[in-house]
Amino acid sequence: MNKFRYIDKRILCSYDLSEEFFFKLGVKVYDIIPLRKVFVLFTDKGKKILKITNSSLDRINFINKVLNIIKEKDKYVLQYCTNSNGDIITEWKGKSYVLLDMMDGREATFTNPVEVEWCTKALANFHNASMNITDNLTKEDIILNKSKNLIYELLNDLCFITEAERVISKFSYKNDFDLLFLKNISKAKNDLNISINLLTESSYSELYSDLKNTVICHLDLAHHNFIIDEDKVNMIDFDYCKIDIRAMDIYNFIIKVIKNYAYDKEIINKIIEDYSSVSKVSDEEKKVIFAMLNYPRDFINISKDYYLKQKSWDYEVFLSRFKDKIENDTFRSDLLRNINENLI
Repeated sequence: MNKFRYIDKRILCSYDLSEEFFFKLGVKVYDIIPLRKVFVLFTDKGKKILKITNSSLDRINFINKVLNIIKEKDKYVLQYCTNSNGDIITEWKGKSYVLLDMMDGREATFTNPVEVEWCTKALANFHNASMNITDNLTKEDIILNKSKNLIYELLNDLCFITEAERVISKFSYKNDFDLLFLKNISKAKNDLNISINLLTESSYSELYSDLKNTVICHLDLAHHNFIIDEDKVNMIDFDYCKIDIRAMDIYNFIIKVIKNYAYDKEIINKIIEDYSSVSKVSDEEKKVIFAMLNYPRDFINISKDYYLKQKSWDYEVFLSRFKDKIENDTFRSDLLRNINENLI
């Protein structure tokens, strides 16, 4: 058995499942199956997904509100269920739970170009359905749920890895993760500076500052968040969604897909073309996406997760994943030498 397969077992073990709890949820449960960080419940009201949430009630209500608005134009999005008291969040023994309808179908396969095309168009339709959504939101909704300015976020990342390099280089004992970090930090800082400069020179700030250019971005477009049922593609798990420019979601999707194709630039072109067949991607948006492709996302994320203790993985998991990400990053570097800001 792969020793990394159940790295989320601690989360699953923290669930407190009982008949009394299920009664409070408002469902009668016949069977339970663990799936990553959640449980699939077979109930008298159909298949449901049960998950622990750390989100506030305001945040959950926001997600529920925007999904209900989007549902009017795009029915292929996951919805929350209410419990026996009519609430979305169920409080139980110190934890907060949400219950969602489970979509019929199977997870998308990003190694299949046909399914990548289906998912690309599903993403474009989702964005179209959420255009001008801020007209239906309160000022507070927008302030609390709009993504932060990416240029400032990347500058913060640069400050973090620079300070981490200073501190780690002084360690008397450096483990393999530390040594791998220090070996690759110069390239990461160089890539990060390129990304910051390209974003600054692009139309990003103008696009970001005008609410007319924003949509609801999913921002976690992994293959398992696209559920395919015959010719339909449903999108699930909106925990990370934000009000943002759609280029951020297109970039997020591209990064998830091209890892399966050794960062082949033709895959990027195909995604842009397929998305544009539903809603045209502008030259300004392409430049923003190109700027983000220079961002050393994997290096930054795992460094933060490890040094800031943002994940409870075992050390061996961190190290193995860091090695894999460093190795895969050579393909990203090769890609960037073969494309320009027009992504062609």
